[in-house]
Amino acid sequence: MLGVMSSFVIVVTPAEEEFRELAHVDELPPRLRADLEALRDEVAERFPEAEAIGETGALCARPEIEGVGVVIRPEVITRPLVVNAVMRLAAPRQLRVTAPELGLAADPRERIDIDVNRRPTMVGAGIADHSVRGRPRGTLPWVTRELLGQLVDHLEIDGDRLDLEVDDERWFRYERSGGALVVEAAGGPDVPLRRVMVPVDVATSAADAGWAWARCDADWARYLEAGTGSGAEAGDAVGPAAQLGTEPSNPATAA
Repeated sequence: MLGVMSSFVIVVTPAEEEFRELAHVDELPPRLRADLEALRDEVAERFPEAEAIGETGALCARPEIEGVGVVIRPEVITRPLVVNAVMRLAAPRQLRVTAPELGLAADPRERIDIDVNRRPTMVGAGIADHSVRGRPRGTLPWVTRELLGQLVDHLEIDGDRLDLEVDDERWFRYERSGGALVVEAAGGPDVPLRRVMVPVDVATSAADAGWAWARCDADWARYLEAGTGSGAEAGDAVGPAAQLGTEPSNPATAA
């Protein structure tokens, strides 16, 4: 079986760093060990391994505990689905989800959940395989500030896009365009679209703005202004079309 295992893995560990440094699951507090074992069993039940040679299953192998983490090896086609499900199962147990090949490191202790607050989802979130679907695409069930920053950093070529979406009329969007980052926010049917274009080297401030928006901070744009000096200065830096202002709303989201 080892010969056909995918190199792509999802690893679920305790969120606390001191526990991740331990060598074996037996060294963990009983509660954490029980949480890891329960998650392993739930993933195995949700995504059974292929039962016959040549049959395609959701997982390449049954989930296993290695060290102090649950290691999950999804098949290529099912990777986004498995990442999504694992994050949903890990969040209430406060377990950290990583996928090294994706640069995914999601700590659930401070997160925006789709079931609370403004219910953002992630579209274009870098959870699919480049070789299978082209530019990364997918949906994540929750996001942390650290993860949002990673995803914004992954907007590398013109047209790469990331949405925080509440519904068709309320969303926050990042798009790479002309070597810059376009940030747009739609606040509802009677609220003008807000748009600013910023240099890509202020991506950290752009991620702060999106995080603030998703947490219902009406003053989210101050992070963009802090990163660029002001809306006007941002426009001067990247081109005359860049400005913080309003445009007719176009609430279409990424396919």
